[in-house]
Amino acid sequence: MALKVLLADPNEEWISSAKKFLEEQLYKVDVVTNGKDVQLAMYNTKFFAVIMNIEIKDHSGLQVLKFLKTNYPSQRVVLIHKPMTEEEKALSDDIYDEEAYKKLGATEVLELPFEMNALHECLEGHQSLGDMMQSLDKQDGQREEEEVKSEDDNYTKVKIDEFYTSKAVLFDVFIKLGAGRYLKILHAGDTFSKERIDKYKNEKNVDYLYFHVKDRRKYIQYTNFLTQKLIKTKGVGGDKKLSMLKNVSEKFLETAFQEGMKPQVMEQGKQVCENVYNLIEKDESLYKTLREWQDFDPSAYSHSYLTTVFAAAIIKRFEWQSKTTIEATAMACLFHDVGKMQLPKELIEKKKEDYTDEDWEQYKKHPELGAAMFEGNRTVGNSVQQMILQHHEYFDGTGFPHGKRGSKILTLSNIVCCANDFANTIVETGEKPVDALKIFLEKREQMTRYNSLIVECLIKSFVDPAKIIKEHKLPSNSRIMASKKAS
Repeated sequence: MALKVLLADPNEEWISSAKKFLEEQLYKVDVVTNGKDVQLAMYNTKFFAVIMNIEIKDHSGLQVLKFLKTNYPSQRVVLIHKPMTEEEKALSDDIYDEEAYKKLGATEVLELPFEMNALHECLEGHQSLGDMMQSLDKQDGQREEEEVKSEDDNYTKVKIDEFYTSKAVLFDVFIKLGAGRYLKILHAGDTFSKERIDKYKNEKNVDYLYFHVKDRRKYIQYTNFLTQKLIKTKGVGGDKKLSMLKNVSEKFLETAFQEGMKPQVMEQGKQVCENVYNLIEKDESLYKTLREWQDFDPSAYSHSYLTTVFAAAIIKRFEWQSKTTIEATAMACLFHDVGKMQLPKELIEKKKEDYTDEDWEQYKKHPELGAAMFEGNRTVGNSVQQMILQHHEYFDGTGFPHGKRGSKILTLSNIVCCANDFANTIVETGEKPVDALKIFLEKREQMTRYNSLIVECLIKSFVDPAKIIKEHKLPSNSRIMASKKAS
């Protein structure tokens, strides 16, 4: 059954085109052109979302917004508005912007003009897994396979062994035939067919499945849900849990790096970080898995995930560890190298041994560039920004960008630094983590970069916790700045 939305706008031409667009996205749409009809519609129907232009009359948009907040406090409201000019702000007693509208009850605020796809993304970002299932056009069995031609940039891929979906397929699934050519092997709403997937895997030697970029959030949401269940399930191996979490983490990062750190995207990131915490907290035999684990590749996303897992494992060995601390650090680890997006592509692709002095100076800017990208982002705490900024600051004062030393560096930042360097060692050597650890520890000069207790806790992440007497307090020459909210 399609999700119902209510469109309220005085512009009948716009409302007609918006209705047509949303119906093509499989929403059921009711339309009204004034505030009084919005209130009447609310009495009679339950809507997934109300999309309202603040300029509606009889009753005004502000009156309706207050009505909805009072009588339907859980109602999603997407408010459309035209930003005030500087002159209007100067002459007005009240300044209405995104923050003001959200205080009045708006869930999301869209500024005119905007593309219809922005509205679609806004609605999709608020769909729960149940909402997604409800909106599917479910079919018994599978429809015929269908060849399609489309730009390669419209698709994203996952390893065929790492593809997960519900009984009813959440989105169209493809295999790639060639440049710009794809075969749709499962349609959204089809009953999932493992046999059809296995046919391509075993008979056609297909390694990857593809789906539309616009469906990434659905994939992340469902895989996050599965990961959460898997982590709680006894009898499932730690390697399976780590692999599932790696899969969703990398697809989340791909989305964030390509679409930007939008609120809906970052909310999914918070769920990823919560899953990291739950895995570290609840899997008592994780140390065994970390010793043998080899499910990684040299991609930037895989590196960020490795850094995340080992930073969380280090924190777990300190008495002061907490859910908030681990989740905030996980978020910082996932995005620790985001500033590299601002650097020239040719610099990133260049081997570091070939860097000139000028190249190094430019490279050293990426922590500051990354921290700046989170400026004003309400979905993460200040501690995340600080960890991104300081992830190359070394305990001995030889790091960058500011050459901080000892207690001037946040302990969490130094943990990220250590985990980051250890992740590099794993990827560069191709060794199992426990063997890479020996190589890592042999770099005596590099060990001065980290507080010695952090290195000790990295070592202990490979040891049975039952054999360790927890006696560590916060290092006296370090300090922690953890966000009060789970960032």
